Amino acid sequence: MTRILAVIDPRDTVHHALDRCKEQPPEADLDIMAAVFVEHDTAENFAKNYAAQSEWLREQVTPYIAEGYKITTEVVPFEKLYEAVIETAAKHQADFVVKPMRQHSLFETVVRTTTDWNLIRHCPYPLLLVSDQDSIRNKPVLAAIDVCSGDENHEALNTVVLESARRLSSVLDSPTHTVNSWRTPTQMMAVGSIDTTPYPSPENLRKEHEEALHKVTKELTIAKNHLGEGSPTYAINQVAKEIAAGVIVLGTVARKGISGALIGNTAEGVLESANCDVMVCKQP
Repeated sequence: MTRILAVIDPRDTVHHALDRCKEQPPEADLDIMAAVFVEHDTAENFAKNYAAQSEWLREQVTPYIAEGYKITTEVVPFEKLYEAVIETAAKHQADFVVKPMRQHSLFETVVRTTTDWNLIRHCPYPLLLVSDQDSIRNKPVLAAIDVCSGDENHEALNTVVLESARRLSSVLDSPTHTVNSWRTPTQMMAVGSIDTTPYPSPENLRKEHEEALHKVTKELTIAKNHLGEGSPTYAINQVAKEIAAGVIVLGTVARKGISGALIGNTAEGVLESANCDVMVCKQP
């Protein structure tokens, strides 16, 4: 049985998180917990709104239950939304968290850390942030991997991302693509100095990444491996648009604190510019 926590936003008229669960048929072994999260200042105010919110949520899931899906509901109070989502997922032993995607302006992401960003950094469960696409069935699944990092954490994440993309492709009856980006190093010299560092040519760099990508994926069924020059955020979203991907699957080591605030995470950058679903995975 696969347990899914579907986050329902009471402001939405279409619940894409529930619709995405319908990519599998009703006879699939799914246990869906549909939860609406209600901000509260006192227990008394929450109690006043609980009955109305519970009734509203039951009305939203009734059509899905009528189709044969197994769905239970819960109204959850919160002070910090991302913490309440993670706690609810832990309580119900969720295998996935499915949540509507919320994209923000550059100014908004600078002045505060968004709920989706906090979930990317802190949620220990696979997280599917759902766009407003009607369906992602049969659309390419794009696995974003880092094949030349030389870092054990990123190499382990590659395995997690590729396996997650493979499973998702199987469920969606979709082809799997991969993308890896590379940057051409630039010379930086102090005034009056001579930089003798031997920089590889762009051609050699591309060939190195191409060979590494082939080595990582040669045992897998991949529709196409893609290489992009430039920042990972740009390359991933550009390839996703070119192939009309239904979902991008990527891993994150989730930098926290000052490092995360100043450097940022690829997953967060991809999220803000994506035109499809984004699935974020971590090491167990």
